[in-house]
Amino acid sequence: FVFWNNPVPVVAALVEYQGQYLLARNVKWPRRIFSLITGFLDPQETPEQAVVREVKEELNLEGVITRFIGHYAFPEKNQLILAFALCATGELATNQEIAEIKHLSLEALRAYDFMPLYITSNILNSYLNQVID
Repeated sequence: FVFWNNPVPVVAALVEYQGQYLLARNVKWPRRIFSLITGFLDPQETPEQAVVREVKEELNLEGVITRFIGHYAFPEKNQLILAFALCATGELATNQEIAEIKHLSLEALRAYDFMPLYITSNILNSYLNQVID
């Protein structure tokens, strides 16, 4: 029997909604920890389809991808994170996985401390460098 231990693909969405950026706190996380909308790919699903689906499932919003931010190795969880920026519309409503949502301006997002979520911080720094350039 051979076990390859290939990384699991995960999508992450930086969601822009009504001129603000949304961060979410999972129900299992401590009160101060917020991150992007994330999820696993379903069988036969592209990363682009998965990230739009996750935004719909977790926030009840219709998302349109505005850019691919980048890919990020997350060896602690054996994951490869594919991060996208999305512009979303609709009526915001969270599902049972989300405890709380933060709405941040671009300036507040730039100053937000994501520690200990270093990959989220890396994704945001990449995004901010892309939109500034």
